[in-house]
Amino acid sequence: MASTPNESVNYDQDKRGWAMVAAMFTSAFVIMGNLKALGVLLIPITNDLDSELWLVGWIAIWFNAGQDCFGPLVGALCRLVGSRPVMVSGALLLTMGFILTSLSPNVPLMIIFIVAFAGFGSALVWYSCFSVMASYFKEKYQLAVGISMMATPIGLMVYGPMTQLLLDTYGWRATMLLLGGFSFHLVACGLLVRRDPSSSLPDTEQYQEISVNDDEESKEERGDGRYESITETSDDEARAKSDFRNSGVEKCYQGFTAALDFAVLTNVRFILQTAAHFTFSFSYGGYVVFMVSQGQISGLSVHQASFLPFALGIGNIIGRALQPLLQVIGVVPSMTCWAFFGSSLTGASMIANVSISSFFGQFAVTGLTGIGIGVLYQAIDVLLRFLSTDDRLVNLMGWQGVFAGLAGALGGLVSGWIYEWTGSFSISFYVVQYTNTRAKVVTPEGEMEEFEIVAGVRQGDNLAPFLVIIVLDYALRQSTNGLENELGFTIASRKSRRVPAVNLTDLDFADDVC
Repeated sequence: MASTPNESVNYDQDKRGWAMVAAMFTSAFVIMGNLKALGVLLIPITNDLDSELWLVGWIAIWFNAGQDCFGPLVGALCRLVGSRPVMVSGALLLTMGFILTSLSPNVPLMIIFIVAFAGFGSALVWYSCFSVMASYFKEKYQLAVGISMMATPIGLMVYGPMTQLLLDTYGWRATMLLLGGFSFHLVACGLLVRRDPSSSLPDTEQYQEISVNDDEESKEERGDGRYESITETSDDEARAKSDFRNSGVEKCYQGFTAALDFAVLTNVRFILQTAAHFTFSFSYGGYVVFMVSQGQISGLSVHQASFLPFALGIGNIIGRALQPLLQVIGVVPSMTCWAFFGSSLTGASMIANVSISSFFGQFAVTGLTGIGIGVLYQAIDVLLRFLSTDDRLVNLMGWQGVFAGLAGALGGLVSGWIYEWTGSFSISFYVVQYTNTRAKVVTPEGEMEEFEIVAGVRQGDNLAPFLVIIVLDYALRQSTNGLENELGFTIASRKSRRVPAVNLTDLDFADDVC
């Protein structure tokens, strides 16, 4: 049964809107916490099932990406059956997925339980709850989405150390079972849904029910029409039933296709925002899952690495709180500039992360990354909210989620492959920041035209080798200054005070060094 249609919209004043903010807060806390828990459990699951780290990690990534890829389907279901049953069904699927994963004997079954059950259930909960919450607010939307989405970093902060504690105490299978129990609380959140934004406009009523076939309706008015004509042949009766079934299937297909709302894909502003979201998700997808594993590989202990999500969460809270706080004091920055600031900060801090090995250094840089991520996603949420009417928001979110989810899965897969090839995630943190990056050269005469930055080896260019040699020679000399005796190779040992050892520390003249 669909939720009660929204007959009159009273934006920012209905107290039930803040109840939905609390429901969205709880949903985001559990769903993002589950994602981080899967990241902490990567290595023990890999060892127990005798699998590859990149493969198990990709399952966790598809748990996150699957939520996005199922978005259009969730939007159609919300318009056809209502937001409340969709959200409650999603909570039950999410719970079942984690419980069955705790019993999984191999990776293929784990893929089904994590992606098809838990991932699809998370999508049903996330999109339905978010669209209902957004339908209550306009002027206070930035505050509402800021509060509700703070649960994303808080879930990362809490679930990281908590999962490690449960893992040490009970093992990964019992931890999965407990995660399923935590997810069951989202059923109560689904029961709080009262307003159905997909019914806020009269022209969306076609998505709520499908009219009955005229011939069948006339049969119902007469009683059971099977005995009206005893002279009707069996072939005619079979043909009539077939026509009715075909007519019903066609109507269902038309209703479902209309509920998917393909028209949003023709909106130019939506396409531009989705392209930006795709680029960022490619970088973020691998980072959020492999963050703990990268910390362990770079020298941190298991417990130290498990606190990196805490740093990311603190930064994310700050990033999401900045814009609502600025709004309170009367400063309303452009959301486009806000998104640019967030993406720039995220890229710079990711690159800095791979050159820092100490726990406190990684903790601080991860916090800066969280601030950039929070700022950028806050801008994306606000920009998307006002692209269309309330009833189409769930479709806008769903279609944008498809492309963002695919980008996140590709980014995670690339990061996993790079780890298998190099034994480190550091290179992937560098490479992903070059995606869709452009630069320009500033000269005394002015700025040159923009050009795209790509990673690769430039062959056949006479100028490129000289530029590379000059830059790398300076960079390596600065980085090894005073450390010549500790780094590099000893060519000739020390013979006397006047004949010191000869060490080779500057290797930037090697062929294809870049």
